[in-house]
Amino acid sequence: KVIMFCGMEASPFRPALCSLGWAFYAAIGGTLGTFLCSVLSAQAEIATSSDKVQEEIEEGKSLICLF
Repeated sequence: KVIMFCGMEASPFRPALCSLGWAFYAAIGGTLGTFLCSVLSAQAEIATSSDKVQEEIEEGKSLICLF
């Protein structure tokens, strides 16, 4: 079927006349977005884990993180 749709030169690593669809680029974007979110959450954890911040939270103050 692939040869029928993409041409006689199509192979597993040569798309020939076919091209990559939007799902491929969406998967790459999702992977990069997930990595970015993990980096940002690690930075937020570092920012809120100090002793001073913990004491203020225990006193009842609200915590607002701004980047």
